Amino acid sequence: MNRFLQSVMADYRQRIRRQSFLATLLLMAVLTMLFFPSTDSEYQTLIINDYRGIYNSAWLGICLAMLNILFLPIICFYLIKNAIGTDRNAGIGELIAATPVSKSAYLLAKWTVNVGVLLSIVMVMMLTLVFIQLYYGESREIEPWLILWPQLVFVVPMLLLIAAVALLFESVSWLRGGLGNLLYFFLWTGSIVCMAENASGLGMVMQQLETEVEQRFGEKQYATNLGITVHEGGMAVKTFVWQGVEITNQLLLSSVPLLLLTVLALCLAVVCFDRFRHTSAQGLGLKVPSLLARSLSRTGNWCDSALRAVTQASGFGRMFRLELLLLLKGQNPYWYLGFIGLNLAQLFAPQEVLMNTLIPLSWLFCVLVLSQLGLQARLANTKELLLYGGGLRLSPLLSAAAALLLLASCGALLRMLWQAQWPIVLQMLIAVGFTLALAHACGRITGTRRTFEILYPALWYIGPLHATLYMDYFGVNSPQSWQAGMPLYVGVLTLLLLFAGAVKARAELGGRA
Repeated sequence: MNRFLQSVMADYRQRIRRQSFLATLLLMAVLTMLFFPSTDSEYQTLIINDYRGIYNSAWLGICLAMLNILFLPIICFYLIKNAIGTDRNAGIGELIAATPVSKSAYLLAKWTVNVGVLLSIVMVMMLTLVFIQLYYGESREIEPWLILWPQLVFVVPMLLLIAAVALLFESVSWLRGGLGNLLYFFLWTGSIVCMAENASGLGMVMQQLETEVEQRFGEKQYATNLGITVHEGGMAVKTFVWQGVEITNQLLLSSVPLLLLTVLALCLAVVCFDRFRHTSAQGLGLKVPSLLARSLSRTGNWCDSALRAVTQASGFGRMFRLELLLLLKGQNPYWYLGFIGLNLAQLFAPQEVLMNTLIPLSWLFCVLVLSQLGLQARLANTKELLLYGGGLRLSPLLSAAAALLLLASCGALLRMLWQAQWPIVLQMLIAVGFTLALAHACGRITGTRRTFEILYPALWYIGPLHATLYMDYFGVNSPQSWQAGMPLYVGVLTLLLLFAGAVKARAELGGRA
């Protein structure tokens, strides 16, 4: 037991010293402050028929629990999804495998550290709540228990589940990398939020809040808004004193499903963990039929021969071809089939489906390829060659990435050009530039593929997929987008990202880029 606790404490101290952990603490503290605006603010986060509770300990504690249930699953998963990977990348996995430590003991220690890291984040957020209550001064009486118990009842079970799911994704070979990051994002957006609200017991608290508002103010039509809501008319939101809810057995038992899922995820992680046998994390491990493999190989060779003939005449062309081959290296044959299928669908789909779904989906299909843009020299082990040859040339790399995105939407481009829809074509070209600039800057500045693999799907989900005007970098609703000046804003942001990525690349190569 002493050795187990020592290993847990050593790992925990190492994790909290990382820059990413400190940045997450700062982010969550800022997010906590933004979640509690003043009554005359232009936005509100939790209002019931234009009412909210005063900022006392009871209201702040339950609102913080709701904030954590909504955002901790997506933010903290990516923070802790490197517990096993750190040992694997550091080369100490073989040493651990040679010890008598069992798989279950090793994973239990990692899970304990994950939980400790997440609890540290929640503690910082609770301390921030005390500052918020004192700052607004709507209630000067600090009641720590009213802040603490909602986190213990509602949030801690969710933390246990997040820590277990992160270990499960690291234990399954094909979920360790970017594919797992993407799948978790859509798992969260599609089911985890609803599951958390229903299984955590917060739904019962919301019902009690709505009932209390009805009894106090005679409001029968519930209009509960949880999230960022702009208050119309410029009127201040009305407040009332809320003393909290009574802790009942029903509330305590509401977390049982999450605890059962935690045990299930840990058991699956133990079964799937390879104990550092270096099984490949790339691809799904699906066997490709020989006829399909031969057909794709021949087609690829023919395309490469044609590209070689076109680009051989200039040094830029040769670099362009090599960068494109490096980007596509190691892709599964089924990826190419999906690539081709999406282009064929673009030729025949209705215009609304094409703009709202197919083109954004085709670009999302390339996320795992584009996420390596800012790390290409390191991943391909060519940094020394670039230094010897006079520095990095970004133009061929970015041109190859742009060509890949244009190829991913060439079916739609042919339709737009044929129909002379020039504003949409221009917006597509601006969106191509923004996407590759974001991918390159994320890789260069953060030094990891994970940043782009998380950030871009979030932008894609909020912007193009749901046509949110000021987040839609693509311009799904083209006329409204032009009226709002979005192409101009996206173009300026693209130039800034390109500049930031180029500066970072120049610094990495000693001023030669």
